[in-house]
Amino acid sequence: MKAAKYISIALFVLINVLFVDKYSTRVTEWHAVVSAVYALLMIGVIWIIPYLLKRLLHPKRWMWLGVGGLILAGICIQYAIDPMGLQVDRWSAIHHFLDGMLAGIYPYGQQTHLGGYGSPFPVWQVLHLPFYALGNVGLSIFVVLGLYIFTLWKIYGNQVGLVATILLLLSPAIWYEIAVRSDLITNIMLVAILVEWLMYYRVDLSKRTIALGILAGLLLSTRLVAVIPLAVVYGYAFLKLGWKKQCLFVIAVGITFALTMLPFVFWQGSTLLFFEYNPFVLQTRQGSMLALGLFAAIAICITIYLKGDLRMRHIVTGGLLTCLVVIAFVEKMWIEHAWNALYTSMFDITYLSVALPFYIIAISQIKGTRAGHKCGR
Repeated sequence: MKAAKYISIALFVLINVLFVDKYSTRVTEWHAVVSAVYALLMIGVIWIIPYLLKRLLHPKRWMWLGVGGLILAGICIQYAIDPMGLQVDRWSAIHHFLDGMLAGIYPYGQQTHLGGYGSPFPVWQVLHLPFYALGNVGLSIFVVLGLYIFTLWKIYGNQVGLVATILLLLSPAIWYEIAVRSDLITNIMLVAILVEWLMYYRVDLSKRTIALGILAGLLLSTRLVAVIPLAVVYGYAFLKLGWKKQCLFVIAVGITFALTMLPFVFWQGSTLLFFEYNPFVLQTRQGSMLALGLFAAIAICITIYLKGDLRMRHIVTGGLLTCLVVIAFVEKMWIEHAWNALYTSMFDITYLSVALPFYIIAISQIKGTRAGHKCGR
């Protein structure tokens, strides 16, 4: 248990160090020094957080000041950068999808500003309609960041909420996602938020089988990677269901997911299902459908080993997501003989950021709860 806590801290720091090292190589040859200094500073900050919180008055006020500062600075950064000049096209994948859909043009055939195609499934695309109407789909990250901290604050208290805010502020990976208007971490963060509320209200799979099946189907219709956190929190409970309820849950998931895809199948099914760059293909570039299924099964096996104890769910989820991406990277390096190409366009290290929302919760619970005990909370 104690070792797992240190692992979550180490992986959180390591993922951010990779971002620092990759992008500092573009401005200085001292990138290794910059990365080492950042790593030491982050470890130092994480280590002293409980001692700082013990002496800090009004943590709730500081938390919301931090969130407000993050959102304000993030919005300024987004509007200071011309999105058409970005070499990341996640924002335009959504924007052009909605352009096409509202104009009556098949949206999954719409190209991004870099000539690519959109990978998110319909539910995630449609959720961006309000931000599309505002002219910037990248604004969704600020709403989700606010909901994320609100969730941690309501469920775990002021100290945990403040620690999470500090970690977000000091995470280059988060600032990168904001700057390039990416929706990747926004998507997985929303999944994490919903899972937290399901756990908080103790939503029982045996009693809410159909409702949870519908919710799972909707989450899978954002990105398929949502299957990992869902398998971690409900895999053990699923195995304990009778076969009738298991079938009912699977049918509810399948029908819900299918219904979100059906309009696009009727619209132009060949492009959705057989196009070289359809969303199913694009979403499994960093891990095949087989790999996703395998990791979902591993998640269930881990929960069986833990006998359904979900206290380590954040560390387990983050670890599985990290392993999924790392194994995909290593496999590609092996096939392409490209062991020195991690920082090239062949690999997208931003996929590693999908684990960050779970590591942040794990670290915040460790450090925030420790500080809370010392403060007599």
